[in-house]
Amino acid sequence: MPVVRGRFVPEVQSTGRIKRFLDVLLWGTRWTQECLSDLDDIEFLRECIRSIRPGICGIRLFVPPEHADTIEALQNLDVRFVPIKASAASSETSKAIADQELANAVQTAFVCDADALVVNSPEWLPYTPDIDELGLLLTDTGFLKRYCETFVRGHDVPWALAVPIWGMAWNGFYHVSEQQTFGVGVDFVHAAQEKGLNAVARETGRSLVHNRLPNICFTRDRLLFCEMQKMAAKRAKWTRQEFAFEIGYYLNFYYPLIFGGFDHIALLVNQSLQLGLPDKNVGAIYKGFLDALKAKDAALHTLFTDGKQVEFMNRIGYLRHYASHRGALAPGKLVERPEKELTDDEVDAIMADTGRDKTLAFLPEGVIRESIRKSARANIRMAHYEKEGTVLDGVVPIEINGKAAFIHPLTDTTWNFKKFLLFMDKVLTELKARL
Repeated sequence: MPVVRGRFVPEVQSTGRIKRFLDVLLWGTRWTQECLSDLDDIEFLRECIRSIRPGICGIRLFVPPEHADTIEALQNLDVRFVPIKASAASSETSKAIADQELANAVQTAFVCDADALVVNSPEWLPYTPDIDELGLLLTDTGFLKRYCETFVRGHDVPWALAVPIWGMAWNGFYHVSEQQTFGVGVDFVHAAQEKGLNAVARETGRSLVHNRLPNICFTRDRLLFCEMQKMAAKRAKWTRQEFAFEIGYYLNFYYPLIFGGFDHIALLVNQSLQLGLPDKNVGAIYKGFLDALKAKDAALHTLFTDGKQVEFMNRIGYLRHYASHRGALAPGKLVERPEKELTDDEVDAIMADTGRDKTLAFLPEGVIRESIRKSARANIRMAHYEKEGTVLDGVVPIEINGKAAFIHPLTDTTWNFKKFLLFMDKVLTELKARL
């Protein structure tokens, strides 16, 4: 869009917006009754989504016309789909995927820009990591349901197939939709009220279960949604829009929420057991708190000092402290430095050949133009080095006990959530037994 109403509009190439449709390619034969039930559930969600006006998102199913039994099954279920001609695998796809039929399925998925390739052949699932590297999810119908839920939640539609209630607000959604997640916490809050736990501890417990935990769930889902968009950008080969900003934004909330949750739990323990410590002196890894807890309750002390739990808290703690006090978490690419780096003259020649220096021509000479030139040079160098081989993508540095490493925070999203929830449930179960 270079000219609008007579005005020149500079345009950034190799970028795009969030994907409004979740595109799914079904590839298989003789779908089980369980698979068909999953697809029926997804069609139920699709009907609800279609009722939104104006439309904000959608889910599309693609099926090759050659797959007659799949088409017949979908027609019997009254599930809408779009025919897509099957494609033969390219040499590049065949090189990445050894199984020829699966390679054809992957190539067909690329043609319709599918986000997910859904199969019913278990022997293909070990190829998941290889296909993931291509920006495509290989999965079954069971996981597809969860994937669809995450997608619509990312478009601000609170929805769960387990408890299909239309029009819910976020403030009550997770309590209703994830009853297993909230079960132990809600039981504790009710027991604390019935047993007459002191008012301060009751409020701390209520805030943990009814405020912090839903905040963590919401941020978790946004990160998973951003991961979907990142995969779509990877398929499109966008180099200037990989949703790194959006991912970083939510990560900088996720880790403080989880790490603060550990201290929140410790505060609840202090108030419930009346350890006598001032609130400001209470923290899940504080020596004073742990010493007081050990003298009062050995079982709870063991939960807080378990080796793996301490390792997890330290890991989250490092990332939280970095995000809160030292900078902002911004996952990036780690590339191997080449033996011979590009000179400024070589970079400027690339800039001129690709037309990237045109923007500089509109700027007056001075500090601002040279700063933008320096940034452009850095981007060109990075793009050049990536061609030589990206070592790691989407990583952040971490250092614990003097040992440095890189982690993939986005791929840890669900794992971090489960680890935190498991710890919280164990502590609340022990506390409830002591009321």
